[in-house]
Amino acid sequence: MRRLKRTGIVNQSTQMIENVQEIINILMQKVYDLRFINTICFPTRRNHEQIKELAVQCDVMIVIGSYTSANSKRLTQLSLERNKRSYQVTSSSELRKEMFDNCNSVGISAGASTPDEIIQAVVNKIKKIGRNTEGVTIYE
Repeated sequence: MRRLKRTGIVNQSTQMIENVQEIINILMQKVYDLRFINTICFPTRRNHEQIKELAVQCDVMIVIGSYTSANSKRLTQLSLERNKRSYQVTSSSELRKEMFDNCNSVGISAGASTPDEIIQAVVNKIKKIGRNTEGVTIYE
């Protein structure tokens, strides 16, 4: 890529900041005047940070969301980087008992557009599989 005088960057609102930073670092070597507009929304940044923490604290991570959702895929990717027992599901019917073998704690996250009733159905099925009697801790 030849050197450019001016370039602007606008990123997708659900993009991981780490990916954006890599691109900026490369472009800084090729562009004299580089402008970046950060459109990553606060809830997305917060969810990314929370899943990074939760994934290392739990035995199993479940990310609920469409396989075509960029947001859900990114949450799954972040979780998998920290916990190899991370799974993405679109509904409670995709949960298998074997996912929770030798498991004492389960972290659950969901993509921004995942309906509440699907999230609740997943939570209920996980509680049933695990015979949960201690309750659920919710972080919002």
